[in-house]
Amino acid sequence: MNRRYSLSLMALTTALLVACSGPGTPANDPAPVVAAAPSSDSMNGGLHQDSPAHDHFMPQTPVAPQGSNLMQLPDLRGPKIPEFRLGTQAITANPNVVALRMLIVTAGMSDPGLDATRAMFGQAGVPYDVLDATVTPLTEDKLMATDGSGRYQGVVLTNNSLVYQNSSGGYQSALTPAQWATLWQYESTFKVRQVSMYTYPSYWPEDYGLRYIDGSASGSADVTPSAGQTVTSDLRAGSVIKVRNAYNYPATALDPGQWAAAGLASVQPVLSDAASPSRVFAAISTTTSGRERLALTMAHNQYFLHSQLLGYALVNWVTKGVYLGEYRRYNQVDIDDWFLYGDRYDAVTKTIAQGAFRMSASDALSFRDQQTAIQNTYDVARNFRYAVAYNGGGADTSAPLSCDPNVVSADPLSSVSRCLASAFNWISHTRDHEYMDFLSTADSATQIAGNQSIGAALGLVRSANGLITGDMSGLGYYNPNGDGVKTNFGLGASNTSFLTAATSAGVRYLASNHSVAGQWDESCPTCGVPHPLNSKVLLVPRWPTNIFYYATTPLEITTSYNAVYAPGGTLAYWDHPLSYAEILDKESDMALGHVLSGAAFPHYMHTDNAYQYAPGRSVASDWVNALLTKYSALSSLPMNTLTWDALGQYMGRRTGFVKSNVRAVLNSATRQVTITSPGGGAVYATGLQGGQATVYGGRSISYWNFSPNQVLTVAVR
Repeated sequence: MNRRYSLSLMALTTALLVACSGPGTPANDPAPVVAAAPSSDSMNGGLHQDSPAHDHFMPQTPVAPQGSNLMQLPDLRGPKIPEFRLGTQAITANPNVVALRMLIVTAGMSDPGLDATRAMFGQAGVPYDVLDATVTPLTEDKLMATDGSGRYQGVVLTNNSLVYQNSSGGYQSALTPAQWATLWQYESTFKVRQVSMYTYPSYWPEDYGLRYIDGSASGSADVTPSAGQTVTSDLRAGSVIKVRNAYNYPATALDPGQWAAAGLASVQPVLSDAASPSRVFAAISTTTSGRERLALTMAHNQYFLHSQLLGYALVNWVTKGVYLGEYRRYNQVDIDDWFLYGDRYDAVTKTIAQGAFRMSASDALSFRDQQTAIQNTYDVARNFRYAVAYNGGGADTSAPLSCDPNVVSADPLSSVSRCLASAFNWISHTRDHEYMDFLSTADSATQIAGNQSIGAALGLVRSANGLITGDMSGLGYYNPNGDGVKTNFGLGASNTSFLTAATSAGVRYLASNHSVAGQWDESCPTCGVPHPLNSKVLLVPRWPTNIFYYATTPLEITTSYNAVYAPGGTLAYWDHPLSYAEILDKESDMALGHVLSGAAFPHYMHTDNAYQYAPGRSVASDWVNALLTKYSALSSLPMNTLTWDALGQYMGRRTGFVKSNVRAVLNSATRQVTITSPGGGAVYATGLQGGQATVYGGRSISYWNFSPNQVLTVAVR
């Protein structure tokens, strides 16, 4: 084995083990000072404040994914496998008919690329099957149905040679030459595209038209869309994608004069080195038989920026833009506690003063103007609006409407909130922000229906069916003594009296905490959670942030954050105290990953964070600007923002669709797709005509509400 291309047995074994984990430090780099970095998916724990109306707390560091994806592929080059073996292979009678379903072929269920590929299809809701080629032979019947139609519209290999370590400690391909030939014959006959997620640039087992540049492999690269390619049309021209902690193989593409000898009709680079365009990291190649393959030469997992960012383009390419499912990106930001007095952090004494802050009329009007500035600054966020979660118990419904920050009023904030009635997406946060864990049905109704009445009296344009409870309480995550560290008793311990009052008041969509197990669906990370005790309620998980609820200025954020995560802090992680800009950088990195996941879940902050600490500036809007600056430098796909009612309705449809057994078959000759929904309900499809159609990123997404066992035939757009 050529040692230039392969790790030692011990090193490769170690790499295979750590490669299955999430993002972290490279295997050869010093370990971080603690086990996990600050994460927005924290338990949001710590000590409660005494006031039941202000029961937010500082986030803890969670158990975060660790390890790296520094897996180096061994060099298994041998005689090139012939592309086809036709001797015993049947030719299908229906080469134009394929199911709209994807096949993932992996070299073991612990293959590092498997989770990334699953996540890629899961984010779009694309149905798929996984074939573990180390256990199940890839035979013709796995690819074709008994009527001769194809079972799959596309194929993804988790690595190009499907290499794995066998029981003897050696490395081999999970497919035999005959199985490779069967797969390629299927792809050729049915005109099915293939993606290799992680590719060693060579000619074995087949030639992608790429050659490894000796000595160039590393765990870090800066890549950019190659000139002239159209696959990653969603990426900004000249955008730089940072590949970090992922083994990668820079390559050169074969010159056209070399294609014929390699059995190729074309080679088109897709991703190149940002500093040296001749170094290629992804390419599409077409064989002389017409097979189309896209090979990427970097490792992946579902947490990596490059994996998340490229998923949209890969799905559209391998499906030729026609598939069951849909993919969109969202930027939902909730601001909790409007009208209430909040705690405030003292950066000098490093203590929290309870009830020391309330928004001013000037803060509120500036916050609207900051929202407008965001809409005007970023072409991907033209419809961005904050969702303001209001607590009417702190409002004065007799206050006159005014758009003057200096209004003479019993409560200037209530007066200007009337002026801002249609400026934000308003959502109820209960009347007084009480815990909903132990309230009676009557008391719960006072908090829910009472707040709806106050919102109506103020004229707020609000969601009627959504609700965010104080601290997302009432869902089985509580301290039996009220204040203090919470315990997760599970959704089965939710307050049924509260749920009854909520549904009686028309609530259908309830905010839950993405930091709490069971309040989000690990099996479907973009789905909502139907409440097990009340089928009328759908939980919509929200992402916490490390923008602490009691911080109003950059100094307060910086001091409080470093008191936790800097050296000497209560949960020390970083090797130095972070500046405000560094904190925004870390926090927007985490938020960017959430956005790229395709989940429509909101992030949430608080009115303290909306304080106008400088003209036209607030910590909340600084956070949004940091996120959008990064995102818009990479992608041109718009970020949708929905009202809470529209968000809940979408999450319900999306969840029902993903959990259903919808099937579809494409006839490429007639350019029609036949969709079958045994259980009925929501159906999403991309690239088809009909239904309730919207255009996203230049692609048509259709929605239908099927009856049970309904069959519908529609045309390809």
